[in-house]
Amino acid sequence: MTRLPTLILAASLVTACSSSDPECQPCALLNNACVQPADCVPSECSRPVVSSSLPSGQVQKFGTQQVGKEISFTVPANTGSVTIVHQATTAGLTIVYKGTEIDNSAVPLTVKQPNGQVVYDDTTAGTDSNPDGGTDPSGDYAFYGGGTPSTGAFTFPNTTTSLNGGVPAGTWKFVVNDYANECTFLSGCTDGGTTADSYDVSVITRPLPQGSTLDVAFYIIGNMTTLGGQALTAANAATDSTVQRMVQTFKAVLATAGITANVVFFDVSATERARFGTLTANSTGPCDELNQMFTLSAAHPGNTMSLFLVQNLRVDSGNSSTTVIGIDGTIPGPSSFNGTVHSGAVVSAADLFAANLQSCPGNGAVNIGGCGPDEVAFIGAHETGHFLGLFHTTEQEGADFDSLTDTPKCPCLNCAAAVDLPKCTGSSPPLLTAGRCNTSSSCGGGDNLMFWLLAPGTSRGTLSAQQIQVIRLNAAVH
Repeated sequence: MTRLPTLILAASLVTACSSSDPECQPCALLNNACVQPADCVPSECSRPVVSSSLPSGQVQKFGTQQVGKEISFTVPANTGSVTIVHQATTAGLTIVYKGTEIDNSAVPLTVKQPNGQVVYDDTTAGTDSNPDGGTDPSGDYAFYGGGTPSTGAFTFPNTTTSLNGGVPAGTWKFVVNDYANECTFLSGCTDGGTTADSYDVSVITRPLPQGSTLDVAFYIIGNMTTLGGQALTAANAATDSTVQRMVQTFKAVLATAGITANVVFFDVSATERARFGTLTANSTGPCDELNQMFTLSAAHPGNTMSLFLVQNLRVDSGNSSTTVIGIDGTIPGPSSFNGTVHSGAVVSAADLFAANLQSCPGNGAVNIGGCGPDEVAFIGAHETGHFLGLFHTTEQEGADFDSLTDTPKCPCLNCAAAVDLPKCTGSSPPLLTAGRCNTSSSCGGGDNLMFWLLAPGTSRGTLSAQQIQVIRLNAAVH
């Protein structure tokens, strides 16, 4: 999630192989040692494989499986959602596709319903065009947004089509897969292809009805000083008026979806605060500090939403007109699997104590432009929405939309300023601000909790009926 700055917004074991082996490649991360692609991982990188905290009746474990293996699993009657979880046991970090290095994401290759119909194929998914430009996957049974290296959670229903169709009971099938596997049979991939990667595989089935309770853990990562001059800790967070204002607003946002949030705070060690207190927002690989921080959630196992409060999220390069204020591990997150490299979301708490509470309105009103606790609460709620399976209603360039039909869209071709309209189809399209996306039914969504930009005066934290369905069917909501 971003904001306009002017608006107050395990170690991997290396398998030795001969340099004459065609499967071996020099690995810059290991001093150019010649290893199999899946072993080209920094020795200090921790990629834990953990177990779900859900009851055994909801968890089907298949152990370590190689990519390409078809797995059969059972969906009981009255199931509300299914989550397929891949956790890397041996897998490389990146591939090179069409000249661009991308994360070696773990995602089912295909998913079949009990009647044998293929309801998801990763090689063709996400290509549905929208009359207003870009893509609109609401007509697909399942949608995958990418970016799930090492630990991938694939949850459905998450489109209008699957919300309407439900999850039929019976024997389903899916093929274990990652992008490196697809590299071996798709054109355009020039590096990283292999059929040797393996994953620990589980399937979570969440029964109906929809849930209404979410357990939330805030981890105090950054060194923050309260308005009273004390270092913020889990002990004083429960009584600090600023923090409790943030909690109150966070709970109120989720309450609009019919969800009661139970909130606790946890401390981390001084070493961990020093290491993770300030993170680089555009370094999001599984071995980068941001995702390594998420493994700290292993200290408190459970089916919780973990939010990590850091001092700041810096951006080393890119568009300087916006500031990153929150990042999710993956969309959706691996609910009930605390301790993986994607088990949570990071929230910038830079403005939490930036002003006294006199700037925070009463009577349930919210002021994300002048009240730091309200701003941090909105960031946390937005990232929670991602973890529970929601995507941005409209991406920043106004060309790609979420998978739901009842969320307002803001296409560039309809909604950009007149001077920017010719740029919509060019190589440098304009950014669609919340103000541009809050003018009509055909240029909407700027007030939605899941709009890409947090903007005082426009952001309201609204959610559509289908968005509420998706998050309340997630395994984390009980």
